[in-house]
Amino acid sequence: MQIKLNRINGAVVFLLVALLLPLPRASNAAEAERAGRKEAPPSGGGCLSCHEGIEVINSRMAEAWGADRKCEVCHHGRPSAATKLEAHDGLIANPGDLRVIEGTCGKCHSDYGEMAKVESQGIGDHVGRVMRSLMATAAGEIAGTRYLWGEQENRSATYGVRAVAGHGREGATDGAVEWLRQLPPASHSNADSLLRGACLRCHLWTEDKTTPGVFRPAGCSACHVLYASDGLSRSGDPMIDKKETGHPKTHSITTKIPDSQCLLCHNDGGARIGLSYVGLAVTNPSLGAEAGSPGGEAGYGTTLMHVRPDVHYRRGMACIDCHDSVDLHGDGNIYSHQEEQVGIRCESCHGSPSEPPSFQTERGRRLDNIEISEQAPYLRTKIHGERLPIPVLFGDESSGRGPAEIWHEGHGRLECYACHTERQQQCYACHMIRDDREPSPIDWGLGIGEREGPEPSAGSWTGRKLLQQWDAPALGFNRKGRISPFAPGGQAIVTHIDEEGETLVENQAFTTAGGLYGFSMNPVQPHSVGLASRSCPSCHSSTKALGLGSELTDLKRLGLPLNFSPDRIVDEDGVRIQDSAHEGVRPFNREELVGLLRTGACVVCHERAPEISDRGAAGSDAFQSVKGSDGRHHESMRDAVGQEQEHNSAGTEE
Repeated sequence: MQIKLNRINGAVVFLLVALLLPLPRASNAAEAERAGRKEAPPSGGGCLSCHEGIEVINSRMAEAWGADRKCEVCHHGRPSAATKLEAHDGLIANPGDLRVIEGTCGKCHSDYGEMAKVESQGIGDHVGRVMRSLMATAAGEIAGTRYLWGEQENRSATYGVRAVAGHGREGATDGAVEWLRQLPPASHSNADSLLRGACLRCHLWTEDKTTPGVFRPAGCSACHVLYASDGLSRSGDPMIDKKETGHPKTHSITTKIPDSQCLLCHNDGGARIGLSYVGLAVTNPSLGAEAGSPGGEAGYGTTLMHVRPDVHYRRGMACIDCHDSVDLHGDGNIYSHQEEQVGIRCESCHGSPSEPPSFQTERGRRLDNIEISEQAPYLRTKIHGERLPIPVLFGDESSGRGPAEIWHEGHGRLECYACHTERQQQCYACHMIRDDREPSPIDWGLGIGEREGPEPSAGSWTGRKLLQQWDAPALGFNRKGRISPFAPGGQAIVTHIDEEGETLVENQAFTTAGGLYGFSMNPVQPHSVGLASRSCPSCHSSTKALGLGSELTDLKRLGLPLNFSPDRIVDEDGVRIQDSAHEGVRPFNREELVGLLRTGACVVCHERAPEISDRGAAGSDAFQSVKGSDGRHHESMRDAVGQEQEHNSAGTEE
């Protein structure tokens, strides 16, 4: 990572020189004695007279302005005070918390930085961008839930966990909005109550130091300060209770963020892509497991089974090797959904049969961990610095990975992962119960953070998934008009009990503003990619893959007011049944369904394209292009059908 510090004015330089002066430290013996008696440091002893042994927060920060000694630059407080109480006056325990960030991280990592203006990966104002990112606003989760539950007319973001205005930065993609209002209170509607009482556990305005397996702080620290799964400290700071949960592993800030940190939030929610990537899937022994270890095991706050990890994970890549700063921090604009903020694509590194890789995101940002050596591309992993070769599709016919495999023009509409995802996590039909006889203990919309404890919200929520699968996904069109895997998201049936114990609503299914069932099937990059592709029949001969559903279950037999299987998106006439929380997506229409099913009859014999060697032996140039292949195939079919018709006619005459 390249770091650039802008020139600092003379007054600030003088201040920094003063800050870099060493402070006196107490002896180890004196420190141990004080730690045992819990005494305050002597007057003027500074933070390190009690916290001697604590780790240097970050080597670059220490080199730039003495962060190994000047604790108060981030944590504030009064280091020269005579007692612990006085020293901790105004102390900020988590400088990364968004509530205090302007006076902490913002001193350097914002466009108004008073100490310096740090650029990382070629961009600055990280604080301003993070405040408007989806991880801070939770705008997509809020908009999707409220739309599916009939609380708003469209799928675009209107609310966030905090009110925020956009920067209006250049380069905004479709879906950017100018501002967000703060989410209404829990008393406003069932949707807002659910969001505040349950769904919004993960966003940057809140910490979670109570849920085993997913301990994490708020704000910038949620990613950049690492926590162990047990929430216990391994720090050298003698003042930290090593038996008390809710502490980071060590007093360190890092940009080498491991997948385990990402999984603190990207686990049992939405498409569960974090789990899929590392080879885990949510299971429930009472529902049965489709694959993996029987029974399941606890992890990341849920019950899991082992499945085959994503091929990139198996090769040694971490989440941050693909997702750059803009994918994660945002670009300063406010987006409604994840696919609008995230710019990395399969083609960025691998190219396509018709185009070489650009090694850039969809918005044209160059990937800074790609190296070209002897005309071959390599990826340098950001955590361990390993050098991994990158397979490139363009011009690679000799290996069989090039145009030969994409031999039908219709396949040009496929996302790469539509074929290369054999299975993905699917959780169908969640029965949600709101009980107003007690509140939810934490209003996750308000969140927990610096000097703010939990506050309850109206109505407690419990939920039970009715069906879970690790199976081949359904397919449909994403917002780019390309065929993508679809996963269930927000398939809720609600029961509401009032303060007196009376059932106000039982097994309610919602209708959206679009007039469809408020069940959602959304396009997703499942992050369970493999080298092998799906077989042709697994798409063309599968009613589930085509969105027509399977015999998964009859929801009406479960006492629910729905007469279709929850994996069914569309009927045989191409009429859409379920809605989606994402704009511009759709299932296959009737014409497409007819064509796909007709092809399904062909792939029984023609499951794969001819091998390159077979095409060469045929001595025909017709097979050397997609158009030629299709033309040759249709000609052969006409000849075969004509011969069959002649044979039948001859038999009739006889």
